[in-house]
Amino acid sequence: MEKKNRNLLIISVMVCLLPMVLGMVCYHNLPDQMPIHFTINDVPDNYAPKNFALFGIPVIMAIVQAICIFFTTSQAKDSKKPRIVKIMEWFIPIMTVAIYVIMVEVALGSNIYIGKSVCLILGILFMVIGNYIPKVSYEVGEIMFHPKPKNESSFRKMTRIMGYSFIGIGIILLSFIIWV
Repeated sequence: MEKKNRNLLIISVMVCLLPMVLGMVCYHNLPDQMPIHFTINDVPDNYAPKNFALFGIPVIMAIVQAICIFFTTSQAKDSKKPRIVKIMEWFIPIMTVAIYVIMVEVALGSNIYIGKSVCLILGILFMVIGNYIPKVSYEVGEIMFHPKPKNESSFRKMTRIMGYSFIGIGIILLSFIIWV
């Protein structure tokens, strides 16, 4: 593994584990059973023991992140990865921090709108991905997509449609924050 990829692995795994500091600070104020899943009406419907919620979930996410980084770096034939891959490499750490903070805040009794928070995070993610999909080169597209695109013009048309679709979905998700 290249030094650049090793640094990415270490930093992104540390970001996944970083929220545990918040858990340690708030440990004595949190209930023994913490909500980890919510209905569409922001009502908790699944709980986990405090130790698993505070320490197990970030460790699991760090392991998933390490596996994802390992596979994305092993698949790259050269050191230059498409920008969309670089963005996706940070998806798990950012989601881990955001979801962990929401989970702790809800357990502490804060009135957080989980549905709106998820729509905000996913809306931004979809819009960012939608912005970068059309910028993927044809050569990368031949590697990423199966079956391979027939020619460059059909690939460009497909990525443009995908980009507009992702941005449209992102706008719809962000509009749910206002309307719901």
